Amino acid sequence: MNFGLSFTNPYALLLWPPLAAYFVWLSGRTLADLSRFRRRLALFMRLLVSALLVLAVAGAQLVRFNKDLAVMFVVDYSDSVGPDAKMRAANYIEDAIKTRKAGDKWGLVVFGREAFVDLAPGNTPTLGKIQTLPPSEFTDIAAAIRLAVASLPDGMQKRLVVLSDGNENLGNAVAEAQIARNNEVAIDVVPLSSPQYHEVLLEKLTLPNEAKIGEPLEVKAIARATQDTSAQIKLFRDGKYLGSKDVRLSKGKNVFVFPQSVEEAGSATFEAQLEAPRGMDTVSENNRGLGFVSVQGKPRVLLLSNDPQQGRFLSDALRREKVNVELRGAGGLPTQLRQMQPYDAIILDNVPAWELSDSEGKQMRALQSYVRDLGCGLVMVGGENSYGPGGYRATPVEETLPVTMDIRNMQYMPGGAVAMIMHSMEFANGNDWAKSVCTQVTRQLGDEDYAGLIIFGMQANWVYPMLKVGANRNKMLTQIRGINPGDMPSFDDALEVAYQGLIKTKAYLKHCIILSDGDPSPPVPALVKKFNDAKITVSTVVINPHDNSGAQSMWRIAKQHGGRFYNVTNPKNIPNIFLKEAATVSRSAIIEEPFTPRLESPSAIVKGIESVPRLLGYVGTSPKPPSAGSRVVLSSHEGDPVLATRQYGLGKSVAWTSDARQRWAAAWLGWSGYSKFWAQTVRWSMRQTSAADLQTLVDIDKGRGKITVEAVDEKGNFLNFLNPQARLVPPSLKGVDLPLEQTGPGRYEANFDARELGTYLINIRTKRGGKTVSQITGGVLPYSPEYSAVGSDRFLLTQLANPDGGKEEDAGGGKFDVKSNEVFSRPRLSARLPQDMWLPLLMLAACLFPLDVAVRRLMWGEEELRDARERLRGRFGSRRTAQTPARPRDAAMERLKQTKQRASSPPAAPTTTPPAAPSSAAPPATASSAAADAIAAGAREATAREAASANPQSAISNPQSPTASVPPPGSAARDAPPADFVPPSSVAPSVSPQPMSEAAPPEPEEESSMERLRRAKRRARGEE
Repeated sequence: MNFGLSFTNPYALLLWPPLAAYFVWLSGRTLADLSRFRRRLALFMRLLVSALLVLAVAGAQLVRFNKDLAVMFVVDYSDSVGPDAKMRAANYIEDAIKTRKAGDKWGLVVFGREAFVDLAPGNTPTLGKIQTLPPSEFTDIAAAIRLAVASLPDGMQKRLVVLSDGNENLGNAVAEAQIARNNEVAIDVVPLSSPQYHEVLLEKLTLPNEAKIGEPLEVKAIARATQDTSAQIKLFRDGKYLGSKDVRLSKGKNVFVFPQSVEEAGSATFEAQLEAPRGMDTVSENNRGLGFVSVQGKPRVLLLSNDPQQGRFLSDALRREKVNVELRGAGGLPTQLRQMQPYDAIILDNVPAWELSDSEGKQMRALQSYVRDLGCGLVMVGGENSYGPGGYRATPVEETLPVTMDIRNMQYMPGGAVAMIMHSMEFANGNDWAKSVCTQVTRQLGDEDYAGLIIFGMQANWVYPMLKVGANRNKMLTQIRGINPGDMPSFDDALEVAYQGLIKTKAYLKHCIILSDGDPSPPVPALVKKFNDAKITVSTVVINPHDNSGAQSMWRIAKQHGGRFYNVTNPKNIPNIFLKEAATVSRSAIIEEPFTPRLESPSAIVKGIESVPRLLGYVGTSPKPPSAGSRVVLSSHEGDPVLATRQYGLGKSVAWTSDARQRWAAAWLGWSGYSKFWAQTVRWSMRQTSAADLQTLVDIDKGRGKITVEAVDEKGNFLNFLNPQARLVPPSLKGVDLPLEQTGPGRYEANFDARELGTYLINIRTKRGGKTVSQITGGVLPYSPEYSAVGSDRFLLTQLANPDGGKEEDAGGGKFDVKSNEVFSRPRLSARLPQDMWLPLLMLAACLFPLDVAVRRLMWGEEELRDARERLRGRFGSRRTAQTPARPRDAAMERLKQTKQRASSPPAAPTTTPPAAPSSAAPPATASSAAADAIAAGAREATAREAASANPQSAISNPQSPTASVPPPGSAARDAPPADFVPPSSVAPSVSPQPMSEAAPPEPEEESSMERLRRAKRRARGEE
């Protein structure tokens, strides 16, 4: 394993030479008073710290090299890869990992529409079973390469082995492969091809996006075949069979044209089905095509009624006002959004929610999207099977309406009560099914309703007693999930507990639900009579009974108590059960009292209507706040909404809480304004007319959709700066807004994700002359593009491995159709693993900087080092000598102190009186001259004493020096005169004559105090 050095910002290294030159120049000017050794050491420290800082700024990295190999196998698990090809891919990986070296690692990524890491890079000895099954209706090789590259470990040579048929229909694998190569990741490719089968498929159905009623239009079917064969194409419009055509398919693409016309306004959906002889087709999923056409004409209204005979009162009233209405039964609502789209408004006349529900609630969600996203209208007409009693609480329809099913003004109307009895189900998931019924019933109940749950352990007990649902709903739902019911021998005990709980409530309606497999014994007649006398109804839900006798017993119990019987063999039937049972309790929301509606706010619905007749009843609801776009137009005598409207998304909804038939609106049927009222109500909610000046094209390819709008007026002029808006409704019914950007004269475009199978409806809106108009178009992805792939795309696979035209790259490069024993055995390049060093370099520079300051500022000589050694010896127990000799360093420091004192103050008068001179000497001096002579003598004496202390031998060899004549302590000093004695001025000092050769040298000029201080410093440092 080798190491190297690299830099992320190498140009920063150019900073160091000028910094080094500057520090060298600076050391000669600021470090002159240091010794040569310390000057060099200080300069070295500065250069070292600056070098560390420059290396950190340059991004120094320590690079480690090795030849270990990390391989990620990327396996295609989409629908276009058959089971045999997937097994060959697993065997290939098993053979390849047997040839790896000790330090090599490998991992596994599987992909379809999405990519997942099935096995992280490691040293796993065998593959085993592939655990991950990704969504397989698309092939996204680019996402798989991106994930595999991100999963590879650093510090090793990196390689991908892609095992695929190359039938890409999402992303851009070639671009992603180029990014991988730029990051030094090689890509090997192993093509996975399935045996060639006979195949025919219908690629696309094309038709114009708009047409007029009766106008001829062409429906084009584009088919493809892998061999010449005969076939038949069947054509449908809105589910109705139009006819068939025998055709001859040639190998490759074939186009067939069907002339058609549409006689009804709205939107028409055409469907083509391709049928081939036995043995000429393998996959049936790709033999279907869909297309849309918008037909301009008179608006259409769909009226659904639970009793079509009673619904004729409303349909006849609308026809009298020239409204194009179509009457159907309660179950006549289209199941898909694209089938609702031809209608501009839908009316629900006393239709219960269980007529619109399925296992996933798609039909009600489609109705919600029909209003919110397509801008159409919804009118709900009340009755005993509508609103709360119809089971619409907490449904998508309730979200769409301007009212809620909860009744806030409850002082005049008590709620309902339900007791649920749950018995253990003796089969897998049976208890879960029963819990689902209890959960959904609890969610559907109103806030003022009561609910309780009973299970059987050693005896029948409440899980929670009869409580108001509003404040306890979440607590109830939590306890339902945690129950574990036992097996009860008879229903008597549980029904008795339920009776006692229900009879104590003040609810208007009281109901009981039994969920069981039918094993317990039925209740005794006396208990049945108690329930009937208290008007408590009982419904039974039998879930997968052991035999027919259990179902018969549960049916008999429901019949005796005036309830419903449900035999659940499929969990898809559960929604209808809980909607009906919750609706039974919600019957208390029906208010049957005569009243005359009051006008609350003006609306186009009641325009021109001065007064309205009396009503005999309605369903209690509560209005949504004005912030939600809701407005009450008519209200009851209790202040509850009777007519309310709402702008919801792009569409409108209307709630009429009374009925439109003989029960509550009998006086309205003979009223002259009946037809006008309902015509204005429906027209207010209708979708706006389509814009005839927009030509729209929707294209879906490789998981992306594209909307192209051409805006041209009647004269052929381009319409610019329209700022159109598009509302996209994908198959999931989660509508999103798309901005259409102008890309040319009168041309607007937008893109969207199209990876869901199904219908994509697009509502395009523009403002013209202050009025908003819309046009609805769409596109269809009828089947997975995996089924349109035949064979493998070897050209794309070759580009992934060898972008230079198929020429194999050098060692470390990719290879097409690589053998399993070559994955780990081919020549390798050394991999680089750089590690950033800037932080350690900065920390080291920070640690060295105080040492740099210490070298320049602190004084450390041999004496300090000797002191440090002695202190270390003392700390670790070394013995010192009994007498430590005086250190010259202390004497030097003492002399330095004395010199500083003399330099800072004038010299003091001498304390020793010179000897008396003979009387015959020179003439007497004045007092001032005598004092001057005494001061001079004192100065010479101090200088001689300083020299003697510095060199004792010289003082001994020169007895004439002043210090030699000083008597030793204890001798002649005792006979000396007192310190304050002053000799007579007439007596001159006696001077002994000296030979010329032994005479004392002339006294030098007196040094300045600063010069003496400098000289003392040099002597203290040992330099003199």
